[in-house]
Amino acid sequence: MFKNMKIGIKILLVVLFMSLGTLIIAFANAYFSIDRLSDVFQHTNVSLGLTASDDSKEALQGQAEEYLTKIAGKQAMYSNQEMREISRMVTTAAGYIEYLYANSEGFIGRNLPLPDQTVDGEPCSKYALAPNVSVTDDIWREVRLLSNCEAVFGASLSENNMLDNIYVGTRSGISYRYSKSNLYDQSYDPREQKWYHSALDHPDKTIWLDTYTDSYGHMCITSARTFRDVQGNVAGVVASDIRLQDMLGEISTAKIGQSGYAFVMDKDRQLIAHPDYFENDFQKDIDAHIQTGGQLEKAQKLGGKSSGIVNLTLDGIDSYVAFSILEETGWCLCISIDRDEVIKPALDTKETIDQITGDAQEFTQDFLSEVMKKFVIFFVSAGIMVMVLSFAVARSITRPIQKLSRSVEQIGKGEFDTKVEVESADEIGNLAAAFNDMLDDLHTYINQITLITAEKERIGAELSVATQIQADMLPNIFPAFPEREEIDIYATMTPAKEVGGDFYDFFMVDDTHLAMVMADVSGKGVPAALFMVIGKTLIKDHTKPETALGDVFTAVNRLLCESNEEGLFITAFEGVLDLETGHMVYVNAGHEPPFITDRNGIYQLYQVNPGFVLAGMDGVQYTQGELDLMPGDRIFLYTDGVTEAANTRQELYGMKRLAEVLNKDSGLPPVQLLNAVKSDVDFFVGEAEQFDDITMLDMIYKKKAVKKIENGKV
Repeated sequence: MFKNMKIGIKILLVVLFMSLGTLIIAFANAYFSIDRLSDVFQHTNVSLGLTASDDSKEALQGQAEEYLTKIAGKQAMYSNQEMREISRMVTTAAGYIEYLYANSEGFIGRNLPLPDQTVDGEPCSKYALAPNVSVTDDIWREVRLLSNCEAVFGASLSENNMLDNIYVGTRSGISYRYSKSNLYDQSYDPREQKWYHSALDHPDKTIWLDTYTDSYGHMCITSARTFRDVQGNVAGVVASDIRLQDMLGEISTAKIGQSGYAFVMDKDRQLIAHPDYFENDFQKDIDAHIQTGGQLEKAQKLGGKSSGIVNLTLDGIDSYVAFSILEETGWCLCISIDRDEVIKPALDTKETIDQITGDAQEFTQDFLSEVMKKFVIFFVSAGIMVMVLSFAVARSITRPIQKLSRSVEQIGKGEFDTKVEVESADEIGNLAAAFNDMLDDLHTYINQITLITAEKERIGAELSVATQIQADMLPNIFPAFPEREEIDIYATMTPAKEVGGDFYDFFMVDDTHLAMVMADVSGKGVPAALFMVIGKTLIKDHTKPETALGDVFTAVNRLLCESNEEGLFITAFEGVLDLETGHMVYVNAGHEPPFITDRNGIYQLYQVNPGFVLAGMDGVQYTQGELDLMPGDRIFLYTDGVTEAANTRQELYGMKRLAEVLNKDSGLPPVQLLNAVKSDVDFFVGEAEQFDDITMLDMIYKKKAVKKIENGKV
């Protein structure tokens, strides 16, 4: 019956059945419910009001206790995080000092002033020696080494307002301090201080000392940790003082409600923070503030577990005391508030509810009778309106649907220039507008696809040119030195992207010295390629016969650090071989060690000082190493793109496999050897994507160069 019925009639019937049916059901349900509600309410209204007032009182009181406990917990967590941050800072400082001792040759340092030579109130470094400690060369070198702590200590002091100072006591009797104050006791020996011995009793651990009053009358807490020298022996202790007045000022001045305040006691139940702490007659023992007679037993609960709340008579006031433990130090943070202040809102609420309950009972009876009358009038009026609106709604829906259907049929035939007529702002109008927008978007999309395709082709062409330019910058004509019978050298670079960050270089420094460079720029793509050009140019320009390689890398590092906003860095290895003697000097900046053949022609990994990367930190001093090559010896340089090539199972190619391939084909000429290594890497990687540049260089020192004779002299 409904299958062939027009959609307008279907909508009309649906609206009428749903609207009138809903009204009838709602009216019947409301009528019987209101009648029943009138009887039930008489019985329940009184009991509900009474129980609500009692429950509200208990609920408000419980919420207040829970709120106080949460405040104490959050404040304790905040203070604990602050102290944990200081503990972490001391640990970091100890690690940095150990790094200085382990790499002392790479740090120059500066001359430090004595405490009385500094300006009071300005943060700076200063030193002093313990009594009976004389200034020797070793002492002075150690003082200059410790001066390098200024950058790290200064940053820590400026980032944390609670820190008063950071200081170091060494086994040799040196006292180094970074602080604002220039006060100092001339008889002060750090090795005799409690913080020094306490740290020695717990080597390699960051500890907290109990509260104490320092030599300047400040109540402090100290975090300390030992540090070791390059031989692994304890070389001293680094520590930091925190004035409790600074750290606990926010806690002790916190206000909760009208009468609430916070205080802190240590593990010995001694108050260390309290609003009245600095009063002359203030008692630090918490038990002195608690009323006797059963109260002391309750007071023992303070600090007995991680958190909670107790009811105590504190300083003569019946109070709630919420508490929470600071895990870092074991202190107990407490929040106290007058119990009457907590209960008063609950009592006021109970009285208000009782009054409202009585008024509501009388008002409800009158209201229910009036509602019943209005509901009958509303039902009759709504029924009439529903019937009239149903006819209007059905017509307004079907008419635009018919027009939309005709327009869509034209679009379906491929007439994309046809626009659907929009007559309303409802869903059907939105549908019509959406069809029109779809047509506009289709035209726009076609145009954009055309432009994007052209732009992609242009970028691809430019990257191809960039790839060729980068390849042309590297030595790529082989044999490289056909006139030199002493050497045979070959190198390759396969970028992971269109352009890469790896580079190699080899050139004659003069007639008898050959320079070889292997380097890897952090990052990939165009930024790394541009940084590679700068690094390659600087290294080659600074490599001179009269300049030590350590000084070359020192100068290049300084120039790279001056304009390195992207934060890139370069790992690099450079060696200069004397072709007449076979003597080779080299310098390494965080790069992989080379493979060099031994007397049996076997490639062995040659361990070199790793050094620090170029452009990583300004002021780094580099030193050169030396070795001797014999005719027939070979040297193989590479980047980590070889050893860290990964297959689909995320397994790395590794040093061991590289050594096996080199020694398997060690008799091949350099060009064939590098092709063999690259083929083995490709076989290992398989279908996995190349994620890093692969760069290699192999050089054979075939024979010594004949020394030239000029004016009868060799």
